Order: sequence, then C-alpha cells, then structure tokens
Amino acid sequence: MFRLFQLMRSRVTIVRMKPSEELLTSIRPAWRRVRAVARRLAAVWPLTPLGMALFAVASIALFIYGFDKLDLVLLVLGYGGIGLLVLSTLVVLGSALGLRLWLRRAPIRWFTHTFETGAPLPTGFSLPSLWWLPMAQLRWTWVFPPAAAPERSPERGRLRERVSFAKRGIFESVRRRIVVQDAFGLSRIAFEHRQEGPLEVLPHLGGMRRLPVLTSLTGGDEYPHPMGLEDGDRVELRRYVPGDSARFIHWKVFGRTRKLMVRMPERSLSRARKTLAYLVAGPHDEASAAAARAAIEEEALGIDWKFGADGAPSATSDRSDAIHKIMTSSGFAGPSGCGLGRFLAEVDPQGPAALVVFAPPTMGPWLDELRSVTMRRYGRVRVVIAVDAVHEPHQQPRWRRLLLKPARAPGVGRDDLERVGRALSQLRCEVVIIDRVSGRVLGDGVHVTSAERRAA
Repeated sequence: MFRLFQLMRSRVTIVRMKPSEELLTSIRPAWRRVRAVARRLAAVWPLTPLGMALFAVASIALFIYGFDKLDLVLLVLGYGGIGLLVLSTLVVLGSALGLRLWLRRAPIRWFTHTFETGAPLPTGFSLPSLWWLPMAQLRWTWVFPPAAAPERSPERGRLRERVSFAKRGIFESVRRRIVVQDAFGLSRIAFEHRQEGPLEVLPHLGGMRRLPVLTSLTGGDEYPHPMGLEDGDRVELRRYVPGDSARFIHWKVFGRTRKLMVRMPERSLSRARKTLAYLVAGPHDEASAAAARAAIEEEALGIDWKFGADGAPSATSDRSDAIHKIMTSSGFAGPSGCGLGRFLAEVDPQGPAALVVFAPPTMGPWLDELRSVTMRRYGRVRVVIAVDAVHEPHQQPRWRRLLLKPARAPGVGRDDLERVGRALSQLRCEVVIIDRVSGRVLGDGVHVTSAERRAA
C-alpha cells in the first residue's frame, strides 16, 4: 500500500507539473519580445537615469520649495537644472535626427572589401564630429560582425573609422549602433545603421610567411618499401606473360636459362605528388586557419593538392575557392571535423596522397574522427596546430578566485595543448605546432619547453 501511495503521489506531481512547464514554454517567447521592445524604447528615450534624477530633483526644488516657499536659491537652481536638461535634450535629439537623415541619403562606400583579423584597418565609414554643436558627443560600436571597439580618428571635422575584426568570415552586411549624447550624460539617443557588404575577413598571417613544406611520403621511386606503389626502378624480375612489353625482357637471363623474364618496378616511396589538406573548425581556431591560408598562398602543400574545410568539405584545388572555404568555416556550428570522412571519400579514389590536417589547439569531436581516419589510412597523418601564445595556468589563492574574476590570458593554456598533443601521439600522428606571431615551430605538442613558451 505504501508503494502504491508513493506511485500515485508521483503521478499527481507529474500531472501538476505539466501545466507549469507548458506555461513557461508559452511565456518565454513573449518575454523575449517584451525585452526586445524594451530595448528599442530605451534606445529612443532621450533621458538617461542621471537626467531623470536631475529632472526629479529640479522639479522638487522648483515647484515645492521655489514656488510654495519662495526660496529664491532653490528657484534659480530648479530653473537652471530644467533649462540644462531641456537644452541637452534638444541638442541630442536634433543631432540624432540629422545624422539619421544624412545616413539615409549619403551613400557610404567601403575603403576595401577584404580585411584581416587582428589589425585595425580603415573601412571608409565616417561621420561628422559635431564640433560645432555645444555639448554634443558622438560614438558608435559594431553590433555585427564581432569586432573590437572601432577607433575614431578626427580629420577635417569628421570622425573616420578604423576597425579590428575578431573573427574571420564573409558577411553580407554590417550593423553599427550609433550613440549621440551630451557631455554631462543627461540625454542619450541610440539607433542602428546597416551598411551593405559583402565583407571578407581573412585570418591574419602574422609571422607565418614561410611554412615548412607540408608533404610526406607516398608512392614514388626514392625509398624502397613493401607497402609502396610499383613505381620505382625496374630491378625485380618475373616470368613473361602475354601482353608484357618486349623492351622489358631481360635477354641475358634468357640466354643463360632459356626462360623469358621481364623487369618489374620495385615498390617504393617518395615525396608525395598529391597533398590533401583539411581545416577543422573549433574554439581558438583562428591561428590554425591562418596556417592553412599561409600553406595555400605560399605553396607549402606542393604543386598538386586538394583542400577542404568544415562547412564545405568538398575538395577543391583552386586557390581562391580554398581561401573562401577558410573564411566560411568560422560559421560552422556542427561537430568539429565531421566532414573529414566525406572529404577523404571523395579524394582518396583519385590515388595515394599525403594528408595534412589543420586543427584547433583544443580537445573536441575531431579527435574521434581523426582516429577512425588513421585506422583506415596507411602512413602517418601530419597535424598542424597554430597558436598565438602558450601560457601557464594561473595559480591564485582560493579567496582571490572567489572574489575577483580571473583575467583571460591570450592564447591557449599549456595543459590544453599538451593534452591534445598526447592524444595525437597515441594516434601515431606527426604534430607540428607553429607560433603565429613569430612563425617559429614550437614543438610536437607533448612537450613545450619553457623557452618556447616565452617565445610564444
């Protein structure tokens, strides 16, 4: 009976919880819409919290103490506060309205449509500095795509924009949030401006101007190997069969043994004639994407190569198409490395080739995909990992970690990098770690020396 009572009670609880869950599900979209409308109203409402506080204090001083009690000091202060608030509001409203009308009529052209991450570059966007209006201040930020706070350099009465992008990609348009306010912070108006693209943002190369040749051994005639292709020197013999060319018959052997023997090429290896390269998208992959770009532009993949990336795994040997794949891979939202198998299934039937994988310096699903690839593929896979810096984990007291928010160090942690290196060494992969800033090869991923960490 007790178990039956518990079972009935749990069912009643479940039945009671269902309406509340459905209510929350129905309320969430409405709550999002309410928040969006509140943001829009706050953007066009001219008074800041400081301005509303000044209005309340000035109204009390003016109407309660000034008029009722005839306090001349508070009367003057009340009129002065209300007047300052009205003046600043009129200046801000007039400036914002004029800028918005000017942006709709005046076409703004891009200085260039191709940018690089990490370096502030001029965009061609500029606005009047409003130096002739008293108390008026102008600033703007980027809403999309992600970018650092734009630099506004005054030049001939205008504020010209220089922006540093944080992430590579191809963007069809740009949205800016323009804010006009007074010098005292009493009134503020904000509105968004959209500028059409397209805009191409490449990962900056840094010091990776000269990469090592990223080819490995495959079929050829330089190194004898039983698993190589029959493409080496003709030093082996076998019996003649109908269809063999007569110019390969070993006539001296025939003169001694009266048997027709033909020369056969030995199985051997040489430098890869074809290189397959694939870019894995993931957290902190900007430096690895820059390494892939450098390998393509500096011809570090050899003459015959194929390239693919997450989000666009189809193989290409065109340079501009490969750079396009590098930029669009930043928007890939699926599991990292999930397109590697599809890429190899397309290019492997075309003949043996070396495989180079540009990977992020963090653990992820791409390691499982690479494990299945290495089990089916002969030869070692070369994995290129590029980083901006390698830093040590911060050892702080517990009370400091609880009270203060730890600062985010640039680059990747040494522990994370070594964890990835150990996982790749278990897969028998050849790991190359490159510092994007200096272009130096730091190590194999398992052991990064202190000198190399300082160089990073």
